[in-house]
Amino acid sequence: MTAINPAQLKTQAAEIAVLVNEPDQLISRIHELLSFYSSRIRQTSLSNTPLSLQTYQAPAPVLRALEIELSEQLEQDQAAGIMLAEAFWNEPWVEFRQLAVFILGSLPAENSDKILEQVERWLDDCTAEDIRRLVMTQGMGNLSAENPKACLKFLQGLIESGTKADQQAALFGLGHFAADPDFLNLPPLYKALEQILSSEESGLVKEINALLRILIERYEQETAFFLKQQLAGKPHPRVLRVVRQVLKKFSPENQHLLHEKLGKTKSG
Repeated sequence: MTAINPAQLKTQAAEIAVLVNEPDQLISRIHELLSFYSSRIRQTSLSNTPLSLQTYQAPAPVLRALEIELSEQLEQDQAAGIMLAEAFWNEPWVEFRQLAVFILGSLPAENSDKILEQVERWLDDCTAEDIRRLVMTQGMGNLSAENPKACLKFLQGLIESGTKADQQAALFGLGHFAADPDFLNLPPLYKALEQILSSEESGLVKEINALLRILIERYEQETAFFLKQQLAGKPHPRVLRVVRQVLKKFSPENQHLLHEKLGKTKSG
């Protein structure tokens, strides 16, 4: 792999980034840069993607240098952001999609409708889990911080669609909010999770558990109370499964309370 000289890389990225209003030339130059720093040992594809995404396996500092220089250029020309993000996304390479998501997440919140339209199109266009998670976290970065109401409404729409893919995407987004120390509006998160837990669609236990682990770490008492409510009556089998899988993340006291609820459910 070509060794990285930080000063040289910064110069290379800056020379490329000035082409933000010439997407074809910009994309061509980025391909050249990524190839220059690529390992060239093997270039893999992500499975289960409609475009069979390729990757240069470029070192992280290369992408970070491009992000820094592109963001500086787009600060002066924000109108080019949406167009450039779409152009990058259309390149069937992991690195270009990562750059596309970065640009989208950097756009100001006043572009909320356009940002969410782009997110929705990208979710429909890609089945690669890592990329979809990136879209739902980094891709809504500025928007989730500046206009969380719009983002939560969008997540609600995904949940109500009832499809496994949309609900998985919603769980990625909910996890992003749950992990944000500046986001303290917990009721919408628990309400959204309750809707997913009670839906007819099966699966998504891994994603549900990931969200619950974040909630337990930050809000243990509230999450224990929430799960006790979900165990009331005749809970969905998926609820029983996820409670058992996250049980050890709770304090001994809350483990005992949830064990009691699980026992009553079993005996009932």
